[in-house]
Amino acid sequence: MNRALACLAAVAALAGCSTRVHDPELDRAAIENALRQWSIEFNAENVDGVCGLFAEDVVLVYPDSPDRGHQQFCDQMRRLFDDPTKTFSYAAPDIGEVLVDGDLATVRLNWTMTARDKAGRVLETVEENGLDVFKRQPGGGWKIHVSHAFTQE
Repeated sequence: MNRALACLAAVAALAGCSTRVHDPELDRAAIENALRQWSIEFNAENVDGVCGLFAEDVVLVYPDSPDRGHQQFCDQMRRLFDDPTKTFSYAAPDIGEVLVDGDLATVRLNWTMTARDKAGRVLETVEENGLDVFKRQPGGGWKIHVSHAFTQE
């Protein structure tokens, strides 16, 4: 009997099968932590940290803008951080809901972005509603696969 179980385990391992059961509560916490960390990375102007939340095949949708992929988004962040006339910051996200279903999760949230001139005067504050679809990555972590923002007028 033990030999049969050992053979079954070996076949499952060779086939790439996983018996690992994911915990939706732990997944939800990991996603929420990643979103909170993102605002910290953004405010520190850490392009790698900002881009790291997004999958390589991400589609980012923002009103009145063409859809962007990972590279276009990261290039935009570099230009934003290199702007000598302004600084930008995000408050921690207001996370409304995180629904985890297997290897996909949806997140409904609100962001507040503030642009300031170099003297610190507020030039603009933008409220964004967002809906993000996260996808579990091969290593078990989560990255945004689709991000859709809606500005509040």
